[in-house]
Amino acid sequence: LIDNAWREDKLPHEDVAIPLNELPEPEQDNGGTTESAKEQEMKWTDLALKYLHENLPPVGN
Repeated sequence: LIDNAWREDKLPHEDVAIPLNELPEPEQDNGGTTESAKEQEMKWTDLALKYLHENLPPVGN
């Protein structure tokens, strides 16, 4: 699976374009999170509705 040609292969040293929403916040002085804006946004939309639905108490008498 691994040969010498594969081992010697190197990735280019070019800049890689990364969307800004994938980068962590630039100001980390306040001890904030290192999560990207996209990761933080996903937390707010994950309301654990599946968990709530599965653990509903029985309704009725």
